[in-house]
Amino acid sequence: MRPGEYTVIDIETYPDIDMIGKLPEIPFEEAKTGNLKDPDKIAAKEAEALSKHEEKKMAQVAEMALNPLYGKIACVGYQMGTGDSTINNKGCAIDQDEEKVIRTFFDKIIPFGQTGSPKIVTWNGMGFDIPFIYKRAMILGVKPTVSMGYFMKRYQTDTHCDLMQVWCNWYGREKLDNVAKALLGEGKQDFDFRTIKDLIKVSEGREKIAEYCSKDVEITSKLFYKMANILF
Repeated sequence: MRPGEYTVIDIETYPDIDMIGKLPEIPFEEAKTGNLKDPDKIAAKEAEALSKHEEKKMAQVAEMALNPLYGKIACVGYQMGTGDSTINNKGCAIDQDEEKVIRTFFDKIIPFGQTGSPKIVTWNGMGFDIPFIYKRAMILGVKPTVSMGYFMKRYQTDTHCDLMQVWCNWYGREKLDNVAKALLGEGKQDFDFRTIKDLIKVSEGREKIAEYCSKDVEITSKLFYKMANILF
């Protein structure tokens, strides 16, 4: 394996507020008042039922960022070539116009056919990043330079080295933060994902998102070079 041939990528996503009205309806569970007669106790039970319903709706909105039907891509962070994170071969494609971000991914980050066949590294990219990018591209009418199947071949690391799958032996899940702290002595930055939908609207906010995404890319790259030619 030649690690320098790979591009490490990571994406950040956020809820598409315009899609809230299209979310599946959550059935309302009526309050169980049983044989209660006291109006105050009945009212308390009804208020509790309403509160639980609102909590479920809030959780549903929060999870929109994980579903390409209801979420959008804020940015794609990347690092190409060597494992030295000080070298200026990394960046972050970020824009409030999601289509621009996706086009940059296909045209510049993994330009198929221009510099040979693209090779990428991710953490859980097969389970999240790659399917999310391709499904959003399909929804927005962006034609990929290579089909999604090219990066989704299980039990191989030649075109897509998904470090989480390698670490878990293609079974189960593990958090990037946990592995990075154990193997590198450093973890992810603290970041409130709920703020992305607002941060993406202003330049200062986009800088914060890019900084967080770039840190994830840097950690993933370090893990890649630590694991390369040992675990795969």
